[in-house]
Amino acid sequence: MQLFEVSDILNQPYEIYLSETKEFPLHWHYYSEILYIKKGSIRITCNEKSHILQEGDLCYFYPLQLHEISPTEDKVVEYTIVKFDFHTLTLPPAHQAKLYDYFIHRLSTDDFCIIIPKDELSQEPMTTYMKHILHTYQNRDEFYSLQMQADLYSILIEIAKKSKKEIGSVTRHRNDTDFTFHHILEYIDTHSGEPLEIQALAAMCHMSYSHFAKLFREHYGRSCKEYITYIRLVKAQDLLLHTDYDINYIALETGFFDCSHFIRTYKKWKGLTPKQERM
Repeated sequence: MQLFEVSDILNQPYEIYLSETKEFPLHWHYYSEILYIKKGSIRITCNEKSHILQEGDLCYFYPLQLHEISPTEDKVVEYTIVKFDFHTLTLPPAHQAKLYDYFIHRLSTDDFCIIIPKDELSQEPMTTYMKHILHTYQNRDEFYSLQMQADLYSILIEIAKKSKKEIGSVTRHRNDTDFTFHHILEYIDTHSGEPLEIQALAAMCHMSYSHFAKLFREHYGRSCKEYITYIRLVKAQDLLLHTDYDINYIALETGFFDCSHFIRTYKKWKGLTPKQERM
C-alpha cells in the first residue's frame, strides 16, 4: 500500500477540475492544492487534524502533506480543485522567500493547512478567479498557460492577504538543498515496511544527520522518526479496517518490531488497541 499520488509534474504542472467526489482516501503528492467549495460541505483531514469546509470556504494544502477528504451529511457537493507545482511559478526575487514561507513551509505543528472561511474571502473575485482558471485550463487557447499563472497569482495573493499565518520580518535563507530532499518522503512511503535508519536517509540526501533532522522538522512539523511511525500507523489502520489479516501479520507487514510494539504504539496514537479499532 502506498499513500503517494503519482503526478507528472514535468509535463503537467497543473491539474484543475470540478469535483463532486465526497471521499478521497489519505494521500500525498508533490503538488500544492487549493479547494474552493461551491456547494455543500466536506470534511478535510490533514496531519491528523480535521475541519469541515462549508460553501464558499477555501483551503490550501501545502505540498507533501498527508490529507484526505471525507463526506458530511450534505448529499450534494461541488468544489473546484487546483493542483499545481509551486516551483514552476516565476516568482519575483523580492517576494520569493516570503511566498515560500506562506505556501511551502509550515511554521509549526498546528500549521496543517491554510483555511479561509467564506466571511473572510472576497467572494465575487474568488469565484471569478476559480471559474476563469478552470475555463482557461479546459479550453487551452493561445497563451493559456500565461493566463493560468496570472489567475493563480491572483488566488495566491488573496490567500496570503487573508491568511492569519504570521511570517517573520527576517526570512531564512533558502537553497536548492531545501527542495531536493523532498523525494525522501516517497522513499519512506515505499519502504515503510522495512527497517529505516535516519542516518541512512540523511546520507541518501547527501546531508549530515543533524542538518537532515533539522530540515525535516522545519518542513514537516515533526521528526523524521515520528513521521515514519505515523506512515506505518496509517497503513496499519487501513489494513485493520479493510482486511481480515491477523494483527501480528499487520504489525510485521507495516514495519513494527513485533506485535506488542505495534499494539503499544497504536494505542498511544488512537487511544484504542488495534483489536478495539477493528471491532
